[in-house]
Amino acid sequence: MQDNEFFCWQSQGKVCILATLQCDYHLDCPQGEDEAGCGPCTFENDQCRWTDVSDGQSKWQRQRASNNTEPPTDHTADTGYYMRVNFSKGSTQSEAQLQSPPLSPSSPYCQIRFHFHISAESAGSLRVLMQQAGGSEAILWSRSHSTVSHWSPEHLPLGLHQQPYKVLFSGMNNAAASHVVAVDDISFLNCEKSYQPPALASFGCSFEDGLCAWVQGAEDQLDWLSGAGPTQTSNTGPAGDHTSSKGKYLYIESSSPSIKGDSAQLKSSLLPPAGEKGYCFSFWYHMFGATVGSLKMFLQTSDPLEKTLVWQKSGNQGDEWLQVQSHVNLQKVHQVVLEAAVGGEAGDIAIDDISLSPGACPVSDLCDFEDGSCNWEQQAASDSEWIRHQGYTHNPYTGPESDHTTSTPTGHYFYLPSSSTDRAGQKAAMFSPLYPADKGSCVQLWYHMYGKGMGTLNVYQQSEDGKEALIFSQTGDQGLLWRFARASLLPRLHPYRIVVEGVKAGPTQEGDMAIDDVQLTDNQCPPRGFCDFEDTMCSWSNLGEGVDQGDWLHGSGGSPNPHTGPSVDHTTNSTQGHYVYVDSFVGEWGVSSFLVSDVLQPSTRGHCLTFWYHMFGNHVGTLRVYINNRKMQAGGDEVGLLKWTETGNKGEKWQMANVSVTHDEAFWFVFVYQRGRMAGGDVALDDITIIPGSCYTEPSIDHSDNKGMIVGLAVGLIVLAGIIIFIVLVMLNQNHNKMNQQLFVNDDDAINQNSMFDLYDCRIDVSKHDVVTGILFFFFFFFFIRLFKYVSFQGTQHGTESDFSFFNKIYDPSPQAREATTSSTDA
Repeated sequence: MQDNEFFCWQSQGKVCILATLQCDYHLDCPQGEDEAGCGPCTFENDQCRWTDVSDGQSKWQRQRASNNTEPPTDHTADTGYYMRVNFSKGSTQSEAQLQSPPLSPSSPYCQIRFHFHISAESAGSLRVLMQQAGGSEAILWSRSHSTVSHWSPEHLPLGLHQQPYKVLFSGMNNAAASHVVAVDDISFLNCEKSYQPPALASFGCSFEDGLCAWVQGAEDQLDWLSGAGPTQTSNTGPAGDHTSSKGKYLYIESSSPSIKGDSAQLKSSLLPPAGEKGYCFSFWYHMFGATVGSLKMFLQTSDPLEKTLVWQKSGNQGDEWLQVQSHVNLQKVHQVVLEAAVGGEAGDIAIDDISLSPGACPVSDLCDFEDGSCNWEQQAASDSEWIRHQGYTHNPYTGPESDHTTSTPTGHYFYLPSSSTDRAGQKAAMFSPLYPADKGSCVQLWYHMYGKGMGTLNVYQQSEDGKEALIFSQTGDQGLLWRFARASLLPRLHPYRIVVEGVKAGPTQEGDMAIDDVQLTDNQCPPRGFCDFEDTMCSWSNLGEGVDQGDWLHGSGGSPNPHTGPSVDHTTNSTQGHYVYVDSFVGEWGVSSFLVSDVLQPSTRGHCLTFWYHMFGNHVGTLRVYINNRKMQAGGDEVGLLKWTETGNKGEKWQMANVSVTHDEAFWFVFVYQRGRMAGGDVALDDITIIPGSCYTEPSIDHSDNKGMIVGLAVGLIVLAGIIIFIVLVMLNQNHNKMNQQLFVNDDDAINQNSMFDLYDCRIDVSKHDVVTGILFFFFFFFFIRLFKYVSFQGTQHGTESDFSFFNKIYDPSPQAREATTSSTDA
């Protein structure tokens, strides 16, 4: 063996390798003895030059697993060895450190992998530190809660090192309780200097056969679980995976024993710098439930150790898989971390179909301003400019905190800044590229208008020759949130543009307005002020986290909860239609869910709110409608003035309600549902309309108050009719008597000669008298009966039996009365 060689003493034969290959993170000897004592260790034979450097009685020691030890098994072979430190109760020793041997210089993609255990009663923690050649230390990782199983794995990036370095495991003590911290099976991945990562596509994963190149993070409390079909918790999570609806996905379980705030991390391997054109990171997510927490995407570098939030979503996003595409341009070795947090018991979060591809993300109709302006340009005639920006705006008490696309300070949007030198009516406009005449039926965007000095946002459709038509406008403070707007495009025969114009209210530093996520769609927009919830929740939004304990959900078909909720929507009367509802199986008695409208400007005519509601179930609570404004909200009133309320089970049907309001300042509507004593009280809303003007209602008549007047009128008409009949009969009788007198004046001869004729003539006169009298009597009798029937109907049509209903039974008896009459006649 020469001086520059290393002898592989455990291998058969006389095997020698170059001395430079010793401790290079790669097994070159047949039995791997060239890496013995270089860092990797299972602790089965010895400590592999890992040493305790603690000050105090509690030391790291090599321990054989048994039923009498904590933990009772090792990770390697269950009955093998591991390293552990035991802190006794009351010990004043703050920490105990286990130090690695000197580690060789490493590649930028170097990671350390280990398994650890923290006892259940532990109130201490385990930290991993890295010690540079100069002696400085940096904390790589820390965990302060117990492990769910005996052993938990973890991967940490170590990154590029030009000089030897060391890694330390530090068990931290809490004198309040005794506890054990242990580590086992330490290894190093991708650390050899010659390592080159595989192509980006190899880091994609559909999770059909495991985690691929992704690993669970152990800094958190939960693990991502592999799922297929629905999750265990009802009314949350997906019904199937995104890939095929029959495959697998990853999700976090939000129900017990998970608690609010628990999180799970999924981490990629270390990825190469993004390069000049970057790469597109894409994945699909599902966030559906009344108490969904948050899902975040981080980029983490190892040199220096930094973690940057690049995307996040919170709360219910609907019962559907949604795609995220993030154009990554980070020019350092890094890893992607996906972190989901529990918001409540009905908050399962799922992910699926991760992919990485070189270059920018595919172009879509959505302009999110992440990679530029999407060919939107400033209008040359504008006397101020919209600015592409990220994070907070420069003025306090106005503007967004983050963009709408990523909900992070790193995301981009355009905003129009306000200043003390602004003039009332000062305008700034941006216009889109020229769109073909046949493209788009509806334009939608998200806008942010927060501040006391807020002006007006206008959206125009501009023809190729410069003519503009206003299609959307909003004025004044809209609150500290991104709001959704959409407007129907007008018919056209030629190419057109979309123009977004900001009009300033005057000199102020509290009037920054912003726009983001502009998109043209081929679907027709619903009318302004109307929402049928078929595609989205329109401009209605759940009140922020911490105020309510359960979101209004976007649903369709029957409720997943038995014996409650609608079976169809109101708009389409089908199981395919959509509505919003509150899941009564989430939250406790008295807990409220809030649904808030846009801010509406005052109108001298007032406003009319029309909506359809569904309240069916044995334990339905109370649905209320309020109006609120800035003054009431500033005084601590989150709901405002009560305008309408309904309580309890109203049956399995949709019902309509109207609410008319007048207001002399900007206001908004708030729907509040307060849960009943038990589950089984789902409440739903659909087809909400807000229009200027008061609601039309048919005038109501209090028939009980008018009953006396109706009776008096009927009696008067009867008396009058009787008098008329009497007069007619008297007149007919007088005429008859006159005819008789004329007959008796003639001489007897005349009588004898004409006896037959006169007798016949007299009979004729008497018959006419009888006939006319009968006809008049029948006519007036028929008239009275119809009059009584009308009076009776007026008294009974509103649920109260009329005093004249007796005549109904005489004139038009019911089937039962007819049967009784028939039976009596037969008898």
